[in-house]
Amino acid sequence: GGSVYNIPLGGACIPMPFAIGGSGSTFIYGLVDSEYKEAMSKEEALLLCKKAVSHAMARDGSSGGIIRTVVATEEGNVRDHVSGNNLPYGPAGW
Repeated sequence: GGSVYNIPLGGACIPMPFAIGGSGSTFIYGLVDSEYKEAMSKEEALLLCKKAVSHAMARDGSSGGIIRTVVATEEGNVRDHVSGNNLPYGPAGW
């Protein structure tokens, strides 16, 4: 199976169950910590990813207006996107 490694400032290479990065990442660590679980299905993982990214986008002015995902498997890559007007989360009034 695959492996995920986080490489924080300083250059350490740490095996982790998931990696989070980017300007909006500080807004979503608690969300991902609380909702991530081992052995998630592909669908569960995609839903969490999209939810987390939409939370980051709602709080970080430097995060874009579209979510792009790529699921990489032995069979190939499946690309998808969620446009800004269809995000799974946004502040009240969106």
